Amino acid sequence: MRAQLEALLEFHRTMGVYFAEKPTAHLPEDVAAVRLALLEEELEEYRQALAAEDLVAVADALTDLLYVLLGTFISHGLQDMAEALFAEVHRSNMTKIGPDGRVIYREDGKVLKPPTFEPPDLQRVLRGHR
Repeated sequence: MRAQLEALLEFHRTMGVYFAEKPTAHLPEDVAAVRLALLEEELEEYRQALAAEDLVAVADALTDLLYVLLGTFISHGLQDMAEALFAEVHRSNMTKIGPDGRVIYREDGKVLKPPTFEPPDLQRVLRGHR
């Protein structure tokens, strides 16, 4: 993910697109509006590609979503901790396997949290990178 984040930093710097050097929850109002609009636009493109069962369009939409999402990470100054944040969420998600080794599914296939689920400690990750 580091190479992709570096590519996004290159894009943002070259194009004069907003990004934060340090982690922040705040975005200027216009930047927040653009980030949300871009994410919604790319998600809609994915919906259309999925409905059309068009693999090229699916690949394009998913890659564009990833590009915009990683750009949003750097808009929030999270570029230096994105991998650690992802690793912590993955660690947490893997605790959705119950102590008996079983996975609980909702009707639609979503994996549910057993009583032994451990939520991600993102605060620890954020503190560790300041």
